[in-house]
Order: sequence, then structure tokens, then C-alpha cells
Amino acid sequence: MPRAHAVLSASGAYRWLVCTPSARMEEQFKDESSSYAEEGTRAHAYAEYLLTEFLLNTWNRDDEHTNLHPVIPDNEEMDSAVREYVDLCIEKINAAKAITSAAQVVVEDRIDYSEYAPEGFGTADMVIIADGVMEVIDLKYGKGKPVSAVDNPQIRLYALGTYLKYDYVYDIKTVRMSIVQPRLNSVTTDELSAEDLLAWAESVKEPAKLAYEGAGECVSGPHCDFCRARHACRKLAEDMQAAIGDCKDPKLLNDSEISHILDIYSRAKSWLEAVREYALKQAVDYGKTWPGYKLVEGRSNRVIDAAAIETLRGLGIGDEVIFKEPKMRGVTELQKLLGGAKKMEAMIGQHISKPPGVPTLATLEDKRPPLELDLTDSFDDDI
Repeated sequence: MPRAHAVLSASGAYRWLVCTPSARMEEQFKDESSSYAEEGTRAHAYAEYLLTEFLLNTWNRDDEHTNLHPVIPDNEEMDSAVREYVDLCIEKINAAKAITSAAQVVVEDRIDYSEYAPEGFGTADMVIIADGVMEVIDLKYGKGKPVSAVDNPQIRLYALGTYLKYDYVYDIKTVRMSIVQPRLNSVTTDELSAEDLLAWAESVKEPAKLAYEGAGECVSGPHCDFCRARHACRKLAEDMQAAIGDCKDPKLLNDSEISHILDIYSRAKSWLEAVREYALKQAVDYGKTWPGYKLVEGRSNRVIDAAAIETLRGLGIGDEVIFKEPKMRGVTELQKLLGGAKKMEAMIGQHISKPPGVPTLATLEDKRPPLELDLTDSFDDDI
């Protein structure tokens, strides 16, 4: 079952803490699930099942999943990735129980932080409390981009709700927050004293109140990328139009102006695509007409049905003409079929290499080292 989401959801905190009207603006547009979101939901359900079985002493780590299990992973990749997360959780659970047999361990724990954000609630994937230390662990199954636990408002709100739920029993002094992305081989952790977490929570109260009321000023930024209202947001449209400006020949722009355009390129592209997708969906689903535009049939490619094979053979055309030679699957597809990255590495790791990527521009904050280019030939051409 999909999880319920609060208006002031922890997952959306990175947005509504900055752009307070966005929480209510999003309510005007349907929250349409994606295949990636549904895949993540199934991965969480599988992780919950395995961890619950472990805590009940009814699970063997080496057991293969079978149709007898109530939750079945989509494929070997999901099985491998989720088990990697589960192994990490079990390691932390065992470490906590080695400290004290009274360690508290909860899977998929419903928490509430409405004391600081109106009607704020969520679900912590894994909670472990032992000897004054509370750890909240969040599984992120997606592999679109790395997400760090450091200064992350989502996991801080999960930790806040968990602290409020258990502190009166366990006298929590230290709060540890970890985000696990098994498909990116990433585990990040942030740690705060309970006092510092509560001090941060105080800073949430005012923007949370404004967000709940739909008040405050709209603020555009990277947080707009996954906002359901971005296609209709006037502030974002104004800022994008102002940022893009009247750009004619790039040769007439100075270096700082070109850098500015590079800064807003990804966000502008995402915004323009969101507007186009919204306009198309309204036209297709509801017959909406837009001034200056009409709905037409797009381009398509011709297709051949299977009966053509026998027809061609009957005309004396050989199979070497009809069929292409088999082609080896790509690395990503093969990895899934072989049971994940670790299994594939053990089988054919010595045959896998990664050639240099095509040069691309990135901000100075990017973790990749800068390319060192030999421009001797380029300068020679200018002489």
C-alpha cells in the first residue's frame, strides 16, 4: 500500500521550507505516481518484510525469495539492492543489542512532528535506540542522483518525530541519521545532539506555519524541479524569463553572462518541459485548446508483423537478410539478469571497463576532478 503523505511532508520539506506557498499550490494538481515511485514502494515493502522476518527470528539470510513469500521483489537487482540495505540494518541492530539487550528496534515506524509543522507526520524506515543514541535509517531505492543525509530536512523531520515519540522513555542524547542508496553504493550519515536537533526544529516552526496556511512569498530555485505546480507557477515563469532574457548571438555575451545561462540551463529546461507536458496532457485528456496551437497526430514508424517472415521466405529471401545477428546485452541490462552488481563483478568483472566520458561542463561544487586537456594542437591551428 502506498504511504499516506502530509501536506507538510518530510519528503517535500526541502521545498516548502524555502517556498512556503508551494505546499498548498501543489494541492491543486493531481499527484500522479510514476513507475519509479511504484518501484520504490515495492522495494520498501520487501525491505520491511525481510527486516520483520529477521526480528521475528523467522528469516534465513541465505534463503532465496519464493512465491511463498508475501512480498516478492521485482527482479534480482531489487532483491540484491534491498538485501544490501537489510544487511546494513541488521549489522546496526546487532551492534545496538551488543550494547544493551533493551535496545529498541522498529521497522516502518509511523511518526508525528506536528508540534513543529502542522499536521506533520511520516514513516521512518528503520529506528534503532540504544544507550542514549537514536539512529533513523532511510532507504532510497532510486538511483537518479545521490542524496546526502547531511543537513537534509527530510531525514531531520523523521528524526524529530522519532525523538518526540521515544525520548520520554529512552532519554536520547545523540541523534544519528543515515540515508542508504544501495544502487548507488552510497551510505551517508549526519549526527546531532538532541539539543541541536530541537534548535533546528524551532527554525522550522515559522516557515511551516506559513506553508500550512499557503502564505508567504514564492521563491524559485532547484527545489522547483519536482514541484507539481511548477508548470503553472508565475514566480518561476517570471524568474526563468528574466534569467534567459533576450539572448541573441552567444558571441555578443560576456563570460559571466554565459556562466549565468549555464547556471539556469537545467532548471529552465525542466520548467519548459513541465509546461509542455501539462499543455499536451490537458489537450489529450480534456480537449483543452491553446491559442495558436492544435492537437495533431505525431510521427510514427512503420511496423512489420510476424507473418512477413514466412512470406519473405516463400519468395526465396534468406534469413541472413531478414534477421540481424544477435547483439550482446548492455551492462545495465545484463547486471539485472545476473543478479546485481556484485554477482556480475564476480563472474565477468575482469572483462568490464569504463572508457573516458565525453567532456561536459559542471559546476565547481561537482565532486569530479577537472579535466586536464592538451590544447597544444588547438593553439598551433591558430598560428
